[in-house]
Amino acid sequence: MRTTISKAMLGLAAMALALGMSRPASAGSITYISVGDTVAFGATSSGGGPSYGDRGYVSLVADKMGANQGGARPNVINLAIPGETTASFFGGGSMAAPQNLNYANTVTSQSTMLISKIASEQAAGNTIGAVSISLGASDLFALTNSASFQAMSPVAQQSALLASMSTIQNNYTTMLTLIKALAPSAQITLVGAYNPAVLMNGGGSPVLTIGSTSTLLLDAVIAGQAAAFGANFVDTASLLKGNPGFLNGEHPSAAGYAAIASGFNTVPEPTTLALLGTLGLGLAARRRRARIAA
Repeated sequence: MRTTISKAMLGLAAMALALGMSRPASAGSITYISVGDTVAFGATSSGGGPSYGDRGYVSLVADKMGANQGGARPNVINLAIPGETTASFFGGGSMAAPQNLNYANTVTSQSTMLISKIASEQAAGNTIGAVSISLGASDLFALTNSASFQAMSPVAQQSALLASMSTIQNNYTTMLTLIKALAPSAQITLVGAYNPAVLMNGGGSPVLTIGSTSTLLLDAVIAGQAAAFGANFVDTASLLKGNPGFLNGEHPSAAGYAAIASGFNTVPEPTTLALLGTLGLGLAARRRRARIAA
């Protein structure tokens, strides 16, 4: 299954690159793209209604990026869909997609939209400066809340969780490979998961124990993917821990989203070319000093 998805995504990526190169690039704006699930969409338990998603931590991160770029706030494209899993990210079909006003239907997958938006932004001369991802929690909710999972023995549950982690890891690898190919200079941030029941109640029941274990495993997978692809990892569970005001039911409150945003590094890393340029200037200066000394 992952091989089929990878080949399809690479084919779409090649088409997107061709479209993006069809017109000369000009100096443009910085674009920040968010993909993911309910948390990435900035929803709260009290609702919020349909939106383009310039809210939650996405809005705050964009504000911080603007402040770090002399007041030039980036273009914000939030493609997140409430309840999205790492599988539906590629397969589409989410009935919640129209809550995000970027989607005209429930058929188009988030990955297809991502490829299309990157291509159109680059064709317009804009630079994809940052991409953030919040995915995986809905995979676990779907698994652990199912009647079949809850009827399993503890050993069988552990096996099911590990199998789910393998799937999530493979899907993240495909996703990050795609983003790196299409937007190699973008600063990528992976947003970790959290268990709202544990944060609010402190744990104790078997259900909460399962949730704690699965969340720890998921965060380990996400942090590992961040390390493997040179991305930043936001330890959401630690940022929200110990403050009930950070949650509004199962979802972050406004204060919770601010806490998550605080974990982002919004200062762009120096690019390879910039580093080489700095190195070159340093070498040239040393040569000049050597000639003067001689």
